[in-house]
Amino acid sequence: MKKILLVEDDEMLLKSLSYYLQMNQFEVLPYDNGADALALLHQEIDVIDLIITDLNLPFAGGQQIIESVRKEKKSKLPVIVLTASGIESTELEMLELGADEFISKPFSPAILLKRIQKLIGN
Repeated sequence: MKKILLVEDDEMLLKSLSYYLQMNQFEVLPYDNGADALALLHQEIDVIDLIITDLNLPFAGGQQIIESVRKEKKSKLPVIVLTASGIESTELEMLELGADEFISKPFSPAILLKRIQKLIGN
């Protein structure tokens, strides 16, 4: 079963998306802030198959998560960024940092699932 690190500070979205992904045969590691997610990544990056992160998070944002994965860990681990910001420059910046996908909220869980499957299969 593929492991997804899900980092989202909206409690309802975190719970509903975790449930949806679990029903689609993924193991989900849910976190509500960037600092705890970064701590997990520093210890267990090798067991995670994909990261889904919000851009604006308490303590450390999605940008720091991407930078940690790409620069510190030199990992090709797929990263999907979720954000309420629909600003083109933000999307371009995240893609330049190394995000694989950028999805604006609100979004369709079915579309997210297709993008996950495209990146890591199931």
